Amino acid sequence: MTSRLLALPLLLLFAAPAAAQDDPYAACAAMESDAERLACFDATYARQSVVIAERAEQAAEQREEVFGFRASDENIERDATDNSVTATVTEILQGARRSQVVLFDNGQLWREIDGSTLRNRVRVGWVGTISRHWSGAYEIRFEEGSGYLRVERMR
Repeated sequence: MTSRLLALPLLLLFAAPAAAQDDPYAACAAMESDAERLACFDATYARQSVVIAERAEQAAEQREEVFGFRASDENIERDATDNSVTATVTEILQGARRSQVVLFDNGQLWREIDGSTLRNRVRVGWVGTISRHWSGAYEIRFEEGSGYLRVERMR
């Protein structure tokens, strides 16, 4: 019991500097001169804007990389506001039972599954938006056609 009581103040002692290091504006707030403090805040804000932009770009790249793979996709899609990817068809392949396999310019490969309402065959050059249906399946809606193609991601 006494060892726990001794460990608590030590833990708090080491936690305070770590919290100060997490806040990049802490050093600026401690400055006395208004001009120096303002210059410090401006410089810190400029650095933080770059970091935030880089993080957003990495998150977008990661989301597009795992989009369509249900196990990897669910956590990212739950947090994201835009759950769709738009790409251009570069190649059409034929799968089993005459199903269409669509290769997009971003490298994603999608295979048609049951439940599609698209009336005609997909053509190279069509622009499609892949989104997650409320049922959990994925569908592609093409600007050039009516209906949708129910799909699953292969690669």
